[in-house]
Amino acid sequence: MTELFPLKPVNLLVARNATGKTRTIRAFLNVTSFLQMKKSFMDIRSFEAALKFTSYEDAEWKMDYKFKINNGIVEKEVLVVNEKMLINRSKTSAKYDTTKINPPSEKLVVQIRRDKELYPEIEQLMTWADGVTSLSYSDITPFTILDSGKFHNPYNFSDLVESLSQAEKQEVLSVAKRLGYNITQIKTVEATKGIKLVQLKERSVTNEMTEMQLSSGMLRTLYLLCFISVIKQNKKLSMLLIDDMGEGLDYRRSIDLGKMIFEDCEQNALQLIASSNDAFLMDVVDIANWQVLRRNGSKVRTINQVTHPDLFRDFRMTGLSNFDFFSSDFIDSHLSKQE
Repeated sequence: MTELFPLKPVNLLVARNATGKTRTIRAFLNVTSFLQMKKSFMDIRSFEAALKFTSYEDAEWKMDYKFKINNGIVEKEVLVVNEKMLINRSKTSAKYDTTKINPPSEKLVVQIRRDKELYPEIEQLMTWADGVTSLSYSDITPFTILDSGKFHNPYNFSDLVESLSQAEKQEVLSVAKRLGYNITQIKTVEATKGIKLVQLKERSVTNEMTEMQLSSGMLRTLYLLCFISVIKQNKKLSMLLIDDMGEGLDYRRSIDLGKMIFEDCEQNALQLIASSNDAFLMDVVDIANWQVLRRNGSKVRTINQVTHPDLFRDFRMTGLSNFDFFSSDFIDSHLSKQE
C-alpha cells in the first residue's frame, strides 16, 4: 500500500533504496491507466485506490474518489464532491446521486458515464486522469527510446523532435546551451527504412552525431527537454511524473535542470511528482516540496511539511544542507522522540 498525501504543486520524492520511489510512481500510473481503460486489473486478486483532490483556486472545493476491485468484480466505488455523495456503489447495488443505476460488474461508473453536461464531476475526475503523463529518466537509453512502448517513456526521441516547431527547437537548444551542451542543430534522419534517428550538430565538432553516439547524460537531458516542450503544447495535462530525475548528471547540470523543470511546471500549472536520490537535486529543491517516503513492510507512507511540521521547522534551524536531512539520522531521532 502506498499512502502519499498531501501533495504540493511540485513534489520531490526522496527515499533510501528499496523504499518505494518507483513503486509510488507506478501506483499513480496504475490508477490513472486503469481509469483510462488502458490497463486492466480484473485478473488480479485485489486492487483498490483512494484519491483526494483540492483546488488551489477554491479552498472550499473537495473531491474524494475511491474504488475496490476483487476477483474481477467492482466491490466498492464512492465519489464525494463537497460532501455530497454522487456515486455510492457496493457489490450488489449502485446509485448515482439518488438514482439507482446498473453498471457492468467489471466496469467503474466513472468509466462508462462520461458526459460533460449530465455528469460534470465525473468528467472532472476523468479529465485529470487523462492528463497524467510520465517519464523514467534512468530508462532513457539509445535502445529504449526507439520503442515508445517502454515503461514510462511514451514517445520515441524522433517523434518528439518532429513534433517541435523550429522556434521550439531553438528554445530546446538554448536551454541545452545553458546546461553546457553547445548544440547548434537538432533534426531527424532516416537510418533504415521505417526507422528514424535524431541527429545533432555540436559546435566545434566536425561530424554530426546521432542519438546512439551521445553520452547518457546528454541523451537523457535532451530527451527530457524535448519531452517537456512537447507536453506543454497539451493544455489538458494535469500531472507530470518523472522517475529517477537527474540520474547520471554532474553537479552543475543536475541543479540547473532541476531548477528549470520545477520552475517550468509551477509556471505552467502542471503538478509535478519527481523521484530522485540525487544529492545535487535535493539541495536545490526546497524541503517544503519534499515527500520523504518511509517503508514499513508492504506499506509506504510519506513524511512532509504538512504531516510533520515540527520536524521540518526544527531542521531548518540547524543550518544543514537539504541532503543532510535525507542522509543523516535527523528524521529517525526526531520521530523516536515522539514515540
